[in-house]
Amino acid sequence: MTMSDALLAQVLDRLNAMDGTLQKLVEGQERLEREQIAIRQEQEEIRKEQQEIRKEQQEIRLEQQRLRQEQDSLRAGQKELNGIVAALLHRQDETDAKLEALAADVHQLHQEFASLKQTVDRLEQKMDSRYEQLAAQIEDIKLDLNFIAHRTVDNERIIYKLKEMLFR
Repeated sequence: MTMSDALLAQVLDRLNAMDGTLQKLVEGQERLEREQIAIRQEQEEIRKEQQEIRKEQQEIRLEQQRLRQEQDSLRAGQKELNGIVAALLHRQDETDAKLEALAADVHQLHQEFASLKQTVDRLEQKMDSRYEQLAAQIEDIKLDLNFIAHRTVDNERIIYKLKEMLFR
């Protein structure tokens, strides 16, 4: 075997080794692309969850507005009741029966208000929980994207080195 044949054999061996490495790089790139598609799908799911959260927030705001209106209505009713009580002080016999009825109404309103407050508290807890879940998912996505970026840079560096070796 002549020296040029040996050199040619070495070049062929190197090319074969580089071909294997290139194939691995292509497979790695394809895997990264599949992972990227999966991440995009997860992002879409997160966007949908965000829309749901926004919708829930809007519902909570509407509920809060309704509660405020109901509170205003209750305050107006309470002022009216105070006027009635002042007028009823002159008629003590009728006052007892009417005060009992008013006390029952106020108690019922208080129960309704407490129930609504509990509902608002539950909704706020649910919203806080979903916000925390969303924040954790976003953080995971950031970490995944950072990992992919580093892997891409590493792959590009390897490709650059391979090109340098090929064209020397």
